[in-house]
Amino acid sequence: MRRHAASAQFRAASDQGLGSLELPAFSGDTGSEARNELDSYRAALNRHAIVGITDRAGTITEVNDLFCEISQYSRVELIGRKHSILNSGMHERQFFWTLWRTISSGETWHGDICNRAKDGSLYWVDTTIVPRHDPAGKITGYVSIRYDITQRKQVESALLEENRKRQSAENLLRDVIEALPNGVAAFDANDRLILFNSAYRELYPRAAAVIAEGASLRSILRHALEQGQFADVAADPSVREAWLAARLKEHLGPSRPIIQHLSGDRWVQVQERRSASGHVVGVGTDITELKRAERRIKEQSEIDPLTGLYNRRVIGDRLARALKADHGFALLLLDLDSFKLVNDTLGHDAGDDLLIKVGARLRGTVRRTDVIARLGGDEFALILRNIEVEADARRMAEKLLRALAVPVRIGGRNVVPSGSIGIALYPRDGTTPTELMKHADLALYQAKAQGRRTFALYRPEMRSSVERLAGVTQALRVAIARDRIDVALQPQVDLRSGRHVGFEALARWERGATRVPPSEMIAAAEEAGLIVQLGYHLIDKALAAHRDLLDEGLEAGRLALNVAAAQLREPGFARRLLAMAKRRRLRPGWLEIEVTENVVLDRSGEAIATTLRELDAAGVSIALDDFGTGYASLSHLKRFPVHRLKIDRSFIRNVATDCDDAIIARAIASLAHSLGMEVVAEGVETDEQYRFVASHGCDFAQGYLISMPMFLPEARAYLVGRGDGAIVAAKPAGPAQPPAAAAA
Repeated sequence: MRRHAASAQFRAASDQGLGSLELPAFSGDTGSEARNELDSYRAALNRHAIVGITDRAGTITEVNDLFCEISQYSRVELIGRKHSILNSGMHERQFFWTLWRTISSGETWHGDICNRAKDGSLYWVDTTIVPRHDPAGKITGYVSIRYDITQRKQVESALLEENRKRQSAENLLRDVIEALPNGVAAFDANDRLILFNSAYRELYPRAAAVIAEGASLRSILRHALEQGQFADVAADPSVREAWLAARLKEHLGPSRPIIQHLSGDRWVQVQERRSASGHVVGVGTDITELKRAERRIKEQSEIDPLTGLYNRRVIGDRLARALKADHGFALLLLDLDSFKLVNDTLGHDAGDDLLIKVGARLRGTVRRTDVIARLGGDEFALILRNIEVEADARRMAEKLLRALAVPVRIGGRNVVPSGSIGIALYPRDGTTPTELMKHADLALYQAKAQGRRTFALYRPEMRSSVERLAGVTQALRVAIARDRIDVALQPQVDLRSGRHVGFEALARWERGATRVPPSEMIAAAEEAGLIVQLGYHLIDKALAAHRDLLDEGLEAGRLALNVAAAQLREPGFARRLLAMAKRRRLRPGWLEIEVTENVVLDRSGEAIATTLRELDAAGVSIALDDFGTGYASLSHLKRFPVHRLKIDRSFIRNVATDCDDAIIARAIASLAHSLGMEVVAEGVETDEQYRFVASHGCDFAQGYLISMPMFLPEARAYLVGRGDGAIVAAKPAGPAQPPAAAAA
């Protein structure tokens, strides 16, 4: 009776909130006992349960200490808030809708809820929510009693996940084993087959009839031997027994892969491992194609896959063999000129195509006993046997360069390949492969420094070429600062009338008593980042010289200026050039800008095109120099405002004797005229060349036959001596020199 009364008193007190539980008055011993009973209930509940009380709207009105402890919120933070403050996002909206519908109808709700604590961690509670009623039976709020079941949930989740993983792993294992192209077989501790896939049977078709779960490895192998499954095991019974014993021994203590040669020239590699539980698992892989590929690889290990030539690894071996022979030989290193430009403008497929065609040309030029190797990229090495003197090496190098220079169709465009060659002779230039390669490489560097499209034989002084370039670079800085770089003027004549029409300004630098080759000077300027500064210096010098000739009443004609890509990329170059000309009182129509094919193919082509269009609009002529040596196409001629094409001297040199060069020269002249352009023939040195270019469409000529490049006093005398008269084919003016010594 007292327990019932006390319980009623507790429920009434609960309606007022646990935190401020007020016990009603009891008389005598009865009241004291009831109060003690309620206190005991309250203490037990607060110790073991998480208690929360809300009003009818679900707003929290009271919580006990365990509620605050597990949620990590203080009582102040919780009271006045709704339970959504603890929403973990783990339950769907329908879950809470059902809960609320249950308790709002006056029923008790029981279930598991995942809440989120203040620090973001999740916890699970077994929850019972009971509505509270006033004396009239109307719901005034709700009391929730919760128990922390997070650990139980974690254990349950772990067990469920473990079972799921186990089942998934078993299913996956079966699927994987069956899907594997390799044969898989597992044997127990008694060597009985307990697991295998279809591929295992297919590896050993002659033993398939006995491959079944429970069969012993011995019985399977013996049947396979009897059926001739293993091609490398003789039919002799004693041999078979010995093989079977060895194989079973390997199976009991597996350590290394086993290669089996099967009937039908098939090969299988078996890799076995013993598991911790004592099972032996073997994986059999059909390596027939691999074995065949190994044979092919062994045969082709010395071949470059792209060109079909030997590769880098061969050249050292072949050099070592050649050194043992009792005769001299030449080592040539050949590097294609401007190969990167082909890749950049036409694409890497076009570059590969060019390498293939170059390899074929090299193979077709040398003897079968010679060795050709592609070292990588666009570099090749050739070992030419029985070449002991320079004359023979030069002859072969010239032959190779001529073979390269024949135009080829690449990427839908005509390309004229060219290369630079470095030559080292054995035994003169080295007696080891390393020494010969090093010296040939130095010679190749020298050939490139000479302007490419040429060759160089090794000389001991080439060892200091790198140091020399550094010295030249420093000296160039000083020469520019002290105004020691000069210009020479080389005249051009009209092939129809023979009259002088203008000069090309060429850089000249005397370093002490030695003239620095223009190619070396340009290389040093580019290396030091001085090319723009040097370019403006030379332009100003040339404009001043031209002004001097005009001031003396001489018909100097047009002034052609060579301009680097770096200058043309500058947004203000056109304005600066025109301002410099105006300062010298020179009209834009008297000027011509010469750019090479590589300039118009520069990656900053649009910026360069803009500059050239500005110059063209101002009246400055544009000439495309060294035409035929690069990779410019008709689209480039259309894109840039070009007025003149200058046929490179390499094609003019042999126009009278080489049919191909003559065809190229005529084709360029015809192309230029069809596009409304004029044609200048560079490097005219003989009467025959002059007559050829004059009769095959060229408009102007330039070269030693007319005159070598001259400084201002000589140019003045040249114009005075001509008296504006026509020129006929005659000997070059000035002292005789090799063309390379005076060429720009």
